[in-house]
Amino acid sequence: VKRLEALGMETIDIPAFEELRNAEVLIRAHGEPPSTYETAQHNNLAITDTTCPVVAKLQKTAKMLHQLGYQVVIYGKKAHPEVIGINGQCNDEGVVIKHPDLSDEVEIAPLDLSRKTALISQTTMDVPGFYELKKNLENLFAEHDRRNPGTKSGEWMAVRDIDITAEKTGARSMPELVYKDTICRQVSSRNSKLRDFALANDCIVFAAGRKSSNGQVLYSICRETNPHSYFIEDVDEIQPEWLVGENGKPVESVGICGATSTPMWLLEKVANYISKTFGDGSDTPEA
Repeated sequence: VKRLEALGMETIDIPAFEELRNAEVLIRAHGEPPSTYETAQHNNLAITDTTCPVVAKLQKTAKMLHQLGYQVVIYGKKAHPEVIGINGQCNDEGVVIKHPDLSDEVEIAPLDLSRKTALISQTTMDVPGFYELKKNLENLFAEHDRRNPGTKSGEWMAVRDIDITAEKTGARSMPELVYKDTICRQVSSRNSKLRDFALANDCIVFAAGRKSSNGQVLYSICRETNPHSYFIEDVDEIQPEWLVGENGKPVESVGICGATSTPMWLLEKVANYISKTFGDGSDTPEA
């Protein structure tokens, strides 16, 4: 973002966006709720939409589920831009749950256990957490059925886009309780590889924006695997002591990685900076 701002791009928030007239606006990969596009049309704004295709597909799924009368439960972070966009497809009526163990009573308070319900996820959340939440919701709804003999929600069933479309056209009927794993596999598949990468290097330098939810998740994996992992947004944050081992000698290997959205040029910039500033220039850290 800093690089784009240096090239002339201006970052604005929703209040500023609503006041904008006759301008060009780029929508980031997280996507936006329908209200943003309505404002753009009303204010004569030219939109360049860079919403991630995976997120755009998820928004469509959420909208269809809501139109079919499902209570939509979103595994994610309520204030995250992607979740705001997804919930916007549900008229902001979705139930957002961040804690898979259902420990936050405020989060689960809006849940109506008598309604048919669909569980989906923010694309950058963790897979184990999604299925833990599914299991705990199953138990919660089953307990409700036991306490209310006249109700029978049935089993939770995985659904595909084709099932949702068929339900909408009346060609097929879906059960009362459904779930769709909407986590991006490009993100989740990196986890095991990232652990191996963190183990293989003495020190990890992780480059990403601090507001990146995906970056925070991936960095935590590095940190849990290798305590000598450090988060930066740019090279001026790199500290010399990070690159010194417990024996007082320079570390033998530095692993450089980042979030899904971290550009390759930034990783190369970090590698070149470390080589030129702290090395003899003959070896380039592994990235």
